[in-house]
Amino acid sequence: MLATYLSKEESLIRKNILKMGHETCQAIEKAMLCYKSSNPVLADEIIKNDKVINELEIRVEHECIKTISRQQPVAKDLRELLADMSIAKELERIADYATSIAKIVKKEIVNDPEIESEVLIMAQKCIFMLNQILINYAEQDAKKASKIALLDDEIDIMEHNLNDKVFKLMTSNPSKAISYTYQLWIIHQIERIGDRVTNIAESIVFLSDGKVVNFD
Repeated sequence: MLATYLSKEESLIRKNILKMGHETCQAIEKAMLCYKSSNPVLADEIIKNDKVINELEIRVEHECIKTISRQQPVAKDLRELLADMSIAKELERIADYATSIAKIVKKEIVNDPEIESEVLIMAQKCIFMLNQILINYAEQDAKKASKIALLDDEIDIMEHNLNDKVFKLMTSNPSKAISYTYQLWIIHQIERIGDRVTNIAESIVFLSDGKVVNFD
């Protein structure tokens, strides 16, 4: 009976995390469209929808804590619930980056064509990582999750190269310093997505294999 109850609870929690992951992916995709098009209406939509993702994170945390306190699960069941709470928190933070980008766009920044395309490429790689890690979570595939985490090194390199380019442009165009500063902040927000996906990969390994790893 206990095993059946836990199975139902874990299934519901997993469903909510995957829904949360879908909403988070959409938020990042919309944030980059917003960045590209400088669309304040879309920016407002992203900011408003962040509440939905926050509520999902709270729901997942509540269900996990309730299940732990009532059923006192052990071994893999406990690992799964602890990992689920961690993953939900990481997704909520990723969604916050989408909101931050949207708020910056509302400041009516002017994108520089010399860096916009590279920023979008970097973001697409992060979106790919996020989509794949959600598949790995659904399948509890620690091996594939570990491979996705390795892509974060590429994101770090891209951020470093973009920062160098933006600083050079800022030096040669001091009148646009504020706009370039916003660009740097957007680049940093995107880089953090890769870090959070890496954290999710670590949680998947813990959930699946019971191993505590650090991919940084």
